[in-house]
Amino acid sequence: MSASFRRIDYSLRPAKHAERRMLCDVFRRLRPFGRVEDYVYVGFGSVWFSDFALFHRALGIKRMISIEQAEAARDRIEANKPFQIPVIYNQSTNVLPTLDWSQNQFLWLDYDDPLSMDMMLDMRAVASRAKSGTVLAVSVQCSTAPQIAAARDEGGATAVERFTQVFGRERTPPDLKELQLYGWQYGQLSRSMLYREVESALSIRNAQAGARKMNFRSICEIEYEDGAKMTTIVGIFHDDDAAPLIEQCHFDTLDFLTGKPQPIRISVPKLTPREFRKLEAQLPLPAGTQLDVGTMPPSEAHRFAELYRYLPNFAVLET
Repeated sequence: MSASFRRIDYSLRPAKHAERRMLCDVFRRLRPFGRVEDYVYVGFGSVWFSDFALFHRALGIKRMISIEQAEAARDRIEANKPFQIPVIYNQSTNVLPTLDWSQNQFLWLDYDDPLSMDMMLDMRAVASRAKSGTVLAVSVQCSTAPQIAAARDEGGATAVERFTQVFGRERTPPDLKELQLYGWQYGQLSRSMLYREVESALSIRNAQAGARKMNFRSICEIEYEDGAKMTTIVGIFHDDDAAPLIEQCHFDTLDFLTGKPQPIRISVPKLTPREFRKLEAQLPLPAGTQLDVGTMPPSEAHRFAELYRYLPNFAVLET
């Protein structure tokens, strides 16, 4: 997986910012499983540590671990750490099995690259060890499968054949079409394969003698595009006894989930600063009232009303 901080300024990605705040709201709902402040957050901090800063300040999370494969950037990463965050310089496939899985964890495996076998190994590492109440979020890039370019540039095997060779026939849908390796269809394929890998690992775990049955329940799915198309799955591990605690979390009443189809598509509205202010002055919208959109495109205005709690606030200097 590449060191994306060399080409992406994460502070300038508004849809990513919104996703980060949505996950913060998901994590906040976990109190039925214990004090949220006592959870351990595990993520990929890079040089920005944006999610670490948010979860520490908003949720009071004190125990945080960053996994970083870019050993060559150690000095820069250490210089940019905002808090006392231990950074483990190694591949996630090597680090995840070594974590203390007796603790409640939030894991956000926020990959910058398209689906790979290393990611599948990470799914197995987490699913075979996670404690009931552990939340797993996984983000992958889904613009175009790398097998498309390989088939075009090298010839020979088709993109579908190459994809099947990478992941194996047991993981690849038997009726896979090349169209599913592009864009949001590729995102849907990636999500389904991630879910299946988790379920496969849980089947092995649950089949062990004396095992306490563990389940993985989806909370939400997210799509957005800040340059590259990205997709995210979010779910929670729980044993059968903890099923009532899931209901007490009331994930379905989250603002960005209530009555919304999955996946949630984060699309930042294209509005002027004055239009932002006009809409904010009406929100939250009282029941039974209509949004006054004025001269704004109605679709953009309503999109803002749905996402305004999660969108970044920009200070604009106008001359």
